[in-house]
Amino acid sequence: NIFITLSMRYLFAVKILLIFSISVFGQNQTIWQIGTHDNSAAEFALAPDSFKQFLEHDFGWEDKFYLIGFSEPDRDWPYVLPGPADGWGGTGPTAGIRSHVLNVLFGIKTLPAKGKCDLLIDILDRSSKHAPLLKVTVNGNPRKIKLSAGNKEFPDSLTNKKSETVRIPVDIAALRKGGNEITLTVLQGGWIAFDDIRLEGPAGIVLETPNDVFIRGVKPGDYEISSKGKHFQPLLVDVEHLSGTPQLTVTLNDKTIFEEKIEKGRYVFEAPMPQVSSTVTSRYKIVVAGRTVEEGTIERMPQKLISPAEYVNTKMGTAHSRWMIAPGPWMPFSMVKIGPDNQNAGWQAGYDPTFESVGVFSHIHEWTMAGLGMLPVTGDVKTTVGDQSDPDSGYRSRIDKTTEKAPLGYYSVLLTDYNIIAELTSTTRCSFQRYTFPQNSTSSKVLIDFQIPSEYGYELEEVQLQKVNDHRLEGFSKQHSPHVWSGGINQDYTIHFVIEFDQPIKGMQVWTDSTVMRKDSAVLIKPKDAGAFVEFDTHEKNIVQVRTGISLVSIANAELNLRKEISEPFGWNFDAVRENHIDEWNKLIGRVKIYSNDRREKKRFYTNMYRALCSRNTWSDVNGEWMDAS
Repeated sequence: NIFITLSMRYLFAVKILLIFSISVFGQNQTIWQIGTHDNSAAEFALAPDSFKQFLEHDFGWEDKFYLIGFSEPDRDWPYVLPGPADGWGGTGPTAGIRSHVLNVLFGIKTLPAKGKCDLLIDILDRSSKHAPLLKVTVNGNPRKIKLSAGNKEFPDSLTNKKSETVRIPVDIAALRKGGNEITLTVLQGGWIAFDDIRLEGPAGIVLETPNDVFIRGVKPGDYEISSKGKHFQPLLVDVEHLSGTPQLTVTLNDKTIFEEKIEKGRYVFEAPMPQVSSTVTSRYKIVVAGRTVEEGTIERMPQKLISPAEYVNTKMGTAHSRWMIAPGPWMPFSMVKIGPDNQNAGWQAGYDPTFESVGVFSHIHEWTMAGLGMLPVTGDVKTTVGDQSDPDSGYRSRIDKTTEKAPLGYYSVLLTDYNIIAELTSTTRCSFQRYTFPQNSTSSKVLIDFQIPSEYGYELEEVQLQKVNDHRLEGFSKQHSPHVWSGGINQDYTIHFVIEFDQPIKGMQVWTDSTVMRKDSAVLIKPKDAGAFVEFDTHEKNIVQVRTGISLVSIANAELNLRKEISEPFGWNFDAVRENHIDEWNKLIGRVKIYSNDRREKKRFYTNMYRALCSRNTWSDVNGEWMDAS
């Protein structure tokens, strides 16, 4: 009995020790927290019911942030985040869809090699009319959470009857020493109201205490810059000003390479590191007002000299924009402005970065003008583009936003519904597209749609389409836009086209309205909708390239444009067309140089010129000796 009693006491002691060990060493602690987990939003800005002042207080912009250890909940974090369905959040008939983001910044001083964290978002309530789709991004890694409908239509008097906790696992590897960023946005649906937001993790995580500035990140640039006849690889130092006018100093291997007084705003400084001929590991240190705020090692290596065109960000300004502003390869004064459209028809048709789908790649983005959409697809035939909030309703495809690239002269993205990589480039009057289909595709098609969603709607008066040979289609789309000008003036124009493929056409289908016919040509009079599917055998070669010339005058001119701008100078070399695009822009915007050590300033400057010059157009079909203006 004594033995049994001692054994039980021993086992009890071991159990207590294990519980203590788990609670002390294994359980996550709160790393940071915004608000209090108390079923109330009283501690936040705009609480308890001033949600309609969200825009008035400048919340929701990409450049606004909440910095852990610096910002205050009652001043810097709104109790509610509107969704695109909320008119009080800015969405409206003329304003279009208005999306908002809330950004959380925090610096990490020490970080364990291993471990798990949890990001917890305690939601007090949410829209009862429009269930929200919440997107949370941790250092560029996205996660989408579909929430159920909530308790109220408006967040004016909150209850906790339908409170919900969103728990997002975060691996230690997804965090980094130095600056970190978490963003929250509602992609679809209505508002959410917060109880609190917190990050839980192992005790080994120690946060930085922000002072005069916050260092968002430090990394070597993948290019070189030129100064006084010498080349340098820049060390990109991403800095957010907080207070005062402190001096920032950057040292490389204990030698000062950069000094600057920091004033209000955000900067990405290009600290010049001497050019190297091979890979070299170096030590850097960031000092602010005499205090070391970050240090580490980086790899330097030979890079290509950057050109002005490479500072252009074609996605800048596309949020809440109109038909004439979109990412995509647009040449100076170009007729062809091909790019991804993801919104419904209307005032803000075209592209908005909020929507994570592509409806179609259309060729013309001019005020009151549109047309000739194309998209690579697989599987069953669908003849309507579908709704911007429901990709399954048509042929549009969801996309992987992390794969979306839009430097000047190029656009690419992974169409996840079809597992197709789509790439676009262009010349002044022609497009060049490259589609990489999945290896096992049994139904590879290129869709051509003549009636696409646009800002100013148009009617199809007549569509003609003909397969000329196994590699070529040609035809025209005669379009009528009623009442696009003041005084009820209509607009009529005809898009003539020649489309060539580098693979032989296996088969073809034409649709008019909802009827699909297997045929190689069509003459359609006043169809409500019209398009075609061009089929390919991609078992041996899964890349299909498409080059297209357009004209407002004739098919002959479209063919001439294609021959002069792509076929003769570049053949089927997609990358050569892309390089030519960049070269042409450099010839133009390279005439004006900006001298700044801030990469953001250079991007803003070279982007304004790009926007200004591609918003103007040359509506002549050809140039030089074959000029034939429409």
